[in-house]
Amino acid sequence: MSKARWLSLLAFLLMFVLVTGCSSKQSSSKHSSPKTEQKKTVKKTKPTKKTLATELKDSPKKTLVYSPLGDSLSVGLLADSKENRFSSQFTRTIAKETGKKVTEEGASSVGKTATNFGLPNVNTIIAQKPDIITVEFGTNDAADVTNPKALPAYQNSIHQILDQLQSQTKAKIILMTTWSPSNGDYVQNDLRFDKVVIKEGKDRNLPVVNLSKIWQGNPNVTGSTNNTSYNVWGSKDDFHPNQAGHDQIAKALTKVLNQEIK
Repeated sequence: MSKARWLSLLAFLLMFVLVTGCSSKQSSSKHSSPKTEQKKTVKKTKPTKKTLATELKDSPKKTLVYSPLGDSLSVGLLADSKENRFSSQFTRTIAKETGKKVTEEGASSVGKTATNFGLPNVNTIIAQKPDIITVEFGTNDAADVTNPKALPAYQNSIHQILDQLQSQTKAKIILMTTWSPSNGDYVQNDLRFDKVVIKEGKDRNLPVVNLSKIWQGNPNVTGSTNNTSYNVWGSKDDFHPNQAGHDQIAKALTKVLNQEIK
């Protein structure tokens, strides 16, 4: 074989080796490349905020009972109608927030105190098998300004009321402080009695609606001298919450109903 043919054959073989090697490398590269896995995005669901409303909603009971225990505020003076007193507004709010039927029962009376009405009527509330209770006393208790035993008596009565309600019911309990006009005669004494309620709330981990945040410095939420008030309640004065006052109380209760329990 001539030298030229040898060179041509050698060139051909060299080219063949190069092409084959390159092709093999590409094939190997294709097979060896790792598969790209698609990452699945898992959406984290926010845990449901635990509130009085959610706990009442989760109750197995189809019908809930709300029992306000208190004095003339809980009776409803001086709302424009009984249907629009704070307790009745709050009843409708509980129904809306829980999607359940709610009946309003309770025990309240004009001019009464924790000692002469609240404590003797605890068993009335217990017998109603309530799911939620508001305890509202102190306004008339604090009016007994010349009696040095009034504050200790109130403190003892509120303590006993809550002891019995907590031990003999499974109800959610909301405490409420005293009511007064912004320029009332007993404002300073009211605030002393409020401290009792606030302390009980803190010690027992119970929510407190501080009504002084509504009436202090706000003369527009107290008193009604119109005929509507007289026709509904048989009285009119410049002391009790008017409709605006009842609306504000109901709003404050709704806030507690929906605030997170920690």
